[in-house]
Amino acid sequence: MDETLQVLDRQAPVFVSAGLTDVGRLRPTNQDAFVELGEVGVWAVADGMGGYRDGDVASRMVCQGLQRLSAEGSLDQAVSVIRQRMSEVNRRLYEASIRPINPIVSGSTVVVMVARRDECAMLWAGDSRVYRWRQGQLSQLTTDHTWAAELNLQQADEEADHAITRAVGGESALTLDIRKDRVRVGDRYLLCSDGLTRELNDAQIAAALSTGDVQSSARALIDATLRAGARDNVTVVIVEAR
Repeated sequence: MDETLQVLDRQAPVFVSAGLTDVGRLRPTNQDAFVELGEVGVWAVADGMGGYRDGDVASRMVCQGLQRLSAEGSLDQAVSVIRQRMSEVNRRLYEASIRPINPIVSGSTVVVMVARRDECAMLWAGDSRVYRWRQGQLSQLTTDHTWAAELNLQQADEEADHAITRAVGGESALTLDIRKDRVRVGDRYLLCSDGLTRELNDAQIAAALSTGDVQSSARALIDATLRAGARDNVTVVIVEAR
């Protein structure tokens, strides 16, 4: 069987998803935002950089940049368009931060999942994450862009653990990491802001992610974070392949 027939023969899953966000217990505003575009196979979470003015504006600009995408084309073509969109948002945020009059310093993490048939890709900058739940195993598919992660610090202090080294708007040029994955029916992917992973360990995340439908699992993750203290805004998007 040639490669074209093999691609056609692979089962193309149907994706269902659910997204939720919460301001948490301590923050006055919610600087998180998310995208849920199942009809075009795109999902994303953005987290406005804490401590910066207008972080909520930055995260929403990131999400707005992903609107009106097309479901047509290959996975690589979709990745290319997403890179272009995020680079444009980065340019606008960075230029606002260096203008001589009334500069606005803001930025946002971003993690995007895009799916085409039984393939998907994750693109990210910052410490918002993607996890995959598959046959009883939870795997983190992204790596954090933080001082702690880049220096491989096993027991970093709070400041190093959450000091972002890459974000949309942080530098004149944006570099997005990318990872591709082959999707299997039954897989669940979790996109989340660090408000979740600051409070819940992998076992707690796996327990909530592995039960119920995507809506109830998303609710369970938010509720568990609130019970744990929810020191930050928290956002989750769950994508399931059926």
